[in-house]
Amino acid sequence: MKRSFWVLFLLLTVILSGCGGGQAVQAPAGAVTAGGEVFQIALPRIVVDVDAEGNPSLLGINPALLKALGIDTSGFQVPKATVAMLTKAGIQHFEIVSIGDRLVLFANSKPLPHLSWSEDSLNRTLDLAAKFDVQNAATLSKLLPMVTRLGLDVVLRFPRQSGAAEIPLTETGVAKNLTVSPSKDPASAIIKFEVKFDGNGLPGIMGLSAKDLQAMGVTGVSGLSPDMIQKLQKGNLQFMELRTKPDGTYIYVNGEPLPKLIWDSQLLANLVEVYAKVSPEAPMLPLIQSLVPYMDRADVGILLHFPLAAGAAPIPAKMHD
Repeated sequence: MKRSFWVLFLLLTVILSGCGGGQAVQAPAGAVTAGGEVFQIALPRIVVDVDAEGNPSLLGINPALLKALGIDTSGFQVPKATVAMLTKAGIQHFEIVSIGDRLVLFANSKPLPHLSWSEDSLNRTLDLAAKFDVQNAATLSKLLPMVTRLGLDVVLRFPRQSGAAEIPLTETGVAKNLTVSPSKDPASAIIKFEVKFDGNGLPGIMGLSAKDLQAMGVTGVSGLSPDMIQKLQKGNLQFMELRTKPDGTYIYVNGEPLPKLIWDSQLLANLVEVYAKVSPEAPMLPLIQSLVPYMDRADVGILLHFPLAAGAAPIPAKMHD
């Protein structure tokens, strides 16, 4: 117990020492929870330096020191091959910023597509996880809502190529003030359809059953397993929708939104740039470079109807605009 106290004290001291540089924190909005309790945490940026061997360190605290204090550090090390790949690709740092309602990602200080949520959509996701027997779902349901009250900024910094200029980290406030610029151009493609699964879990579309599709030469059509049908019906999950819009990807369950993936053409282009640097010889790279930057212009809607449980009242299903 005494050792654990000193380890916790040491780590807390190192983290708070970042305040010495006068760095501002990015606090999430609101400190009072729905239950009337005050909970809010905002810390200065934490920069973790990873050396060429994959050993991380934070202001001099590295796995060797932690191991001496009796802490298992086997899970801290980044694979050496991964570090070498990122260094060769010129990726100097990744940054993850939690600002209450979003988890913003940066690579070399360029923003990437990232997650956004509300308390309702987050709780809805946790409820869905419990219905599908996700491990530790009960614990997650208590911990994850705290994410909406956190202001955290963590950077993983990797070795630079010889002679490469240092890429500065983002300025404080960039993540919180980041906005997307949705395309106003006409749709590059329109793909919308509904799939209805029958009581046996077999899919059909436009009145065509799975057998009809197979007779037409459409093979590889997979259905729902009996176990999956049972979970869907037990949780009264009647339909699910995937919808892409110029500002991101939306997922709805029974018409209610889950957390969404935020993007615009620039964020998608930044993602493709990172992929091209990390995997320059990937066979699919030319296709990805051609298509992904225009995904924000694709008008896609897929609505999946699941078999209802006996006696369940149907929930009206309509694809979102």
